[in-house]
Amino acid sequence: MKQCTIANQTEVRITAENLETANLSEWERLELHLLDQAAVVIPSGMTVMELIRVTEALQGLTSDLLSALARACDHCDNCQMDEPCKLMNGPILPKVSLPSCMLEEAGLDPDCKLVCSAEQWSGEVRVIEAEHHYDLTDLRPDLLEMFRECGVCLSDLEDRLIQDTIVYG
Repeated sequence: MKQCTIANQTEVRITAENLETANLSEWERLELHLLDQAAVVIPSGMTVMELIRVTEALQGLTSDLLSALARACDHCDNCQMDEPCKLMNGPILPKVSLPSCMLEEAGLDPDCKLVCSAEQWSGEVRVIEAEHHYDLTDLRPDLLEMFRECGVCLSDLEDRLIQDTIVYG
């Protein structure tokens, strides 16, 4: 994979040299696909083999990015127990879940993350909006399963999600 880094740009320019390096200079038309936090330039009007080569290149990039994430996290050691922890088995569910009508009544976004705390002296349980934006519940089940199979510590991964840690670049 060929890579060039662009820092603090409000406009991105792809040079003829960049196009040559990516084997895109001979194409009459190119397509720019704007994704969530990514942009991809591919040829327009590809043959079957050309399309397969592009998808293989994109799969390679996906694999490289997921590998970087896996390397940034600790390896699962079953939390130093005999059996895997609850994160390594079964579905990952929100820590606190309330009906959306209750959240709306409280003036909260129905998609917000919730946390709770218990007041021992009063017996009250307080449910409030979490300060973090992401946790394991934001990941697709197939992606979680892949991390499990690779031995990624899901507790460490969740900590990095909650802390919004930079793990690439």
